[in-house]
This record gives sequence, structure tokens and C-alpha cells, in this order.
Amino acid sequence: MRIRVDVALGVVVLIDVLRVFLPSLITLFGRAGSTPAEMMGLYAASWFVVAFLTVPLARSVPPRRVALGAGLLLLLARLALQPTSGGEIQLHLASAGLLAGLVWLTATAMAARDARPAMAGVITGLAASTVIHAALDGIDLMWRPGPVPWVALAAELGLSAVFLLRPGPAGEEHSGAPRAWLPVGPALLLWGLYTGNTAHAQAAAGSSALAAAAVVAAFAVLSTAPAAQPLLRRPLVPAVALVASAVAFTFGEATVGGVHGVAPGWTIAAQIVGQVALGACLAHAAATFGPDRPPRRGLAAAGGMLLFVVFVFGYYAAYDLYLPNQWVPVCAALLVAVPAVVGATGLPRASYGLRVPIAVAAAVALVAAVPLWQGATPRWEPPGDGLRVAAYNIRMGYGESGRLSLERQADTLRALRPHVVVLSEADRGWLLNGGHDDVRLIAERLGMRYIWAPAADEVWGDALLTDLPVTSVRNHVLVQGGPTGAQALEVGLRWQGRDVTVIGTHLQPPPGWRELDQVEQLGRIVRDAAAGGRPVVVAGDLNLEPADPAWEVLMGSGLTDPIAPVRPFSTIPTPGGPAQQIDHVLVTPGFTGRDQANVDVPHSDHRPIAVTLVPQS
Repeated sequence: MRIRVDVALGVVVLIDVLRVFLPSLITLFGRAGSTPAEMMGLYAASWFVVAFLTVPLARSVPPRRVALGAGLLLLLARLALQPTSGGEIQLHLASAGLLAGLVWLTATAMAARDARPAMAGVITGLAASTVIHAALDGIDLMWRPGPVPWVALAAELGLSAVFLLRPGPAGEEHSGAPRAWLPVGPALLLWGLYTGNTAHAQAAAGSSALAAAAVVAAFAVLSTAPAAQPLLRRPLVPAVALVASAVAFTFGEATVGGVHGVAPGWTIAAQIVGQVALGACLAHAAATFGPDRPPRRGLAAAGGMLLFVVFVFGYYAAYDLYLPNQWVPVCAALLVAVPAVVGATGLPRASYGLRVPIAVAAAVALVAAVPLWQGATPRWEPPGDGLRVAAYNIRMGYGESGRLSLERQADTLRALRPHVVVLSEADRGWLLNGGHDDVRLIAERLGMRYIWAPAADEVWGDALLTDLPVTSVRNHVLVQGGPTGAQALEVGLRWQGRDVTVIGTHLQPPPGWRELDQVEQLGRIVRDAAAGGRPVVVAGDLNLEPADPAWEVLMGSGLTDPIAPVRPFSTIPTPGGPAQQIDHVLVTPGFTGRDQANVDVPHSDHRPIAVTLVPQS
């Protein structure tokens, strides 16, 4: 079975653009939550709706020419994105590139009389994107400075242009009714959520980061085999396996090491089973022979991608709208599995020889080269005469300009020389944010160990980084407040011969803090941790200011404010406006604060803060 290399490369570039468009939607258009979720969804969906105009356009212009023109515009948009420094131009170019990619895909469906090589190309493109993303350690070429990313991007776009300009396949049979193209959008969603998401595998409990990424990349490559020629003649087995993997992903959470909601190690098995089943299902869906019309294929392709954005909105905006989202992966899996079963034709078994093992070995070798992208961790020492604590709301790793800033965030934290860092709004694999592991990447750059605590789901929450000995770990699920949930991560540390408890949290207030349940619950946690005289530190984005009524409730739990002597102490960049003080480090009595810092850097929509806690004599 042939594979459409032009389709595979086009999918790679389209995913590159999507990994810029989706974070830009949140950080630039959405301003990280200040724009209503409905408006963000409307903006995103509009581009997917406009893509339907490809169908009437292709009635006057041959679909092959439409695909060629839109494909070239997609490549140009991706090239133009590389030198941008963020801001509105990044959002606009990513939006234009997304539209060009959607038109390219729709026109390609209309021009492809045989869907089988095209579906094999789709899965091959997803596999290639998995391997490239893992080999770059989750920081894509778009976010990397210097000449090397330009060379790699030139190779990617040049190769894509060569295959795009080649004449289309000749002598194709009529194959692949619209049911072959409709599942492409849901398949892309499943791949981004979990089946091809190496960061999600790296966040699973007990997994080695490099090994987890290599395993997911290897099975992504293996999935191209059943996509090109199914291993099983009947599709029921891969269809059931795909739906079962989606159920396992949705409900695969556990309490590990005292922390609730962590992805257990076995969810990696659900990822790799799901990816292989995904390839087989698309192949079976494409194997329906019979008369067909190009407009129906185009509408199906555009409709499938509209389903993609609806599902993305349904999964992630559900947090803002306080709605359940567990149905999204399962429904997407059903939309891929059902066309495969309905379109079953009894395909012959395949024989692959050495091609697939060689491709798998090459992928694993490429992922194993991840350390080549990582520089040496600079040596540094925290102060020796006090406990230095830092807190930073990293906004999923994105700066005010909408560019990924994980390395700059880590470098800024290093300059603060902390013993302990509490990270808020940390994401370890959300498709919406680009599928990278913020916590691990920052911790590795600092040379610190990390303790992870989920809040919204298994890969969104808070983390504590430290170089001190850890004596205990547990976390507390806080009562419902804001959309992405809240927790309190309680970690026992050994510092200068004494036991200290640090509680890292990101409080999510209801409007106006009229309900104080969350603050009162945190106060009870503090009092329990301080029983017996152990010092307790609370750090993180608390979303309240010293003048708020909720502040007094928190102070009533026995905490003091070591930053009080230097207030007002702005923790939100507000040029020309009043100081917003919502990120804090608090401590039980017996400590004074000095060397307070709130570094004015644009690497997040918050400033990193730090204070040295010195025991009173």
C-alpha cells in the first residue's frame, strides 16, 4: 500500500501551526482567562467554518490547484511565524496558517479519489510529529532561538514543497467514501490529547522521562504499519481497543505517594494501544469502495476538523464553564471507530519486512538524542543563612508576548537562588498549550527535583521544586472555587537540621470571595501542619490581596506576612496602575523576612517572587 508523502508532510506543518495557534488563542486572544471562553471558542471555530467555502470554490477551480495554492500558503505562514517575537502578529499569522492548512486538507480530500494512501499519510504525519516533538524535548522549533532551528525548518518546509508540487497520483480507484475523511479531525484530537502525547507519558507516575517519550514515539511509528495495511482483516478489534483506550485515559487517575489525581504508569499502555488502533481504524474507514462525489469528501474533511475544534473547546473550556469533559475523548474515539466498522471490507493481511523495525529504531535513536538540545545545568548555591522560598505563576510557560518562555522562567528563578520553588498554572502535556512538560523542563534546567500535584486533571496543577531532603508528601483537594480546581501540596523538608513544612497552592476564588470555604480549608491544613511547633510556609498564587476580607481569615490560621515590611509589593505587571499583590509567601511565627524580590520580567503574566526566611533568635 502506498503512503501519500505529501499528505504526511502537510499534516506535520499543519500541526506545527496548530501548536502556535492554540496557545496564542489562550495567551493573546484570550489573555489567559480575561476573555470569556465563549468568545475564544467563537474566534477559533470561525476559521474552521470558513474552510467549508473550499467546497464551492473547488467547483470553479480544480481541487488539485486549490490544494496546491493553500498548501503553499500554509508553508509560507509557517515560515513567517519563525522570526516573530510574539504579539498580535503571531496570532494573526497562526490564524492565517491554520485556515490555509484547513483549506489544503479539504481540497486534498476532494482531489483524492483513493482515500487509503491519504489516510496512511495522515497517520504517518502524526507519527512524524510525535517523533520530532519528542526529539526536541517538547520545545518546538518555533520557540527555539539561533540558526539551527532555521536549518531544520528549511529542511521540513523544503521537503514539503517538493512533494506538494509533484503531480497528483494517477489511476486511483474510487475509494474512501466521506466516512474515511470525517474521522480525521477526531483522530487528530485523540492523538493530541493522549495517544501521541509524549509529555503526558512523561508525567505518568514512575516513568522515566526519556524512556516514556521513546516508547510513545516508537509506537507512533508502529501505527503507520496498520494504517498502510491493517494487520487484522476485520476492524472490530482495533475499534474496541481504541474506545477502551479512551476510557482508560479518561478515568486513569490514582493516588500515588500521597498525591491525588496522578496519571498511573499503566496509562502509557493506553496511549500506545490507542495509537496503533487509531492507525488501523483510519485504514479500515478508508477501504470502502464505490461511487463517490468530491464535494461530499470535502464536506466530510472540513466537518471532521470542525469536530476537532468543538471537541477541543468541549474538553478545555469545560473547566471555565464548570461542565463535565469526560465524554470528549470517548465520543471522539467512537467517531473514529464506528466508520471503521461500518466500512469493513475484509482487507488482506500485510507483510512489512524490515521497513517498520528500521523506522522504529530510527525514531528511538532520534528521541534518545534529546540531551543534545540540553545545555549543561549552571551550578548555583542558595543562601546559607536563611530558607529562600520562591513562588511563580508560570502561565503554562508562556510570556506576555505569547511565546514559550520556559527557559527564561527557569533562568529568572535561578537568579533568585531559592531552596524551594512553588510553581502555579503548570501544565504537563495539555494539547491546548502545545503538549510540553513545564514542570520537568524547568526542574531540569534548575537542577532541582520536583513534586507534582494535579488540580484540574492529571497534567494541570502545581509543583514544588527543591534541593532539600524531602521527608513527607501529601496533597489536599480543596473545595470547588475557580474553573481549574485547586489543591494544597504539603511537603515536609529538612533544612539546617530542622523539619519545615511547605504548602504550595493556587487558590481559585469564586467571584468576590463571597464564599470562604477554600480559604478556611487551607487555614485548617496550616493549623494541622503546625501542630507540635513545626514551622509552616504557604506559597503560591493565592489570588487575594492583603486588604481582602479573606486575607484576615488566612492570617487567623496563625500565618504571618514576611513581605509586609516592603509592601506594596506588586506581583502582576501593571504599568502605570496600582500594585496587584496576589502571589505570596507566608510563614508561621518565629521567622522574619529579608531580601524580598518581585522581579519585573515579561516571562509570564505574573512576576516571580522570593523571600529569605530567617529564624528569630
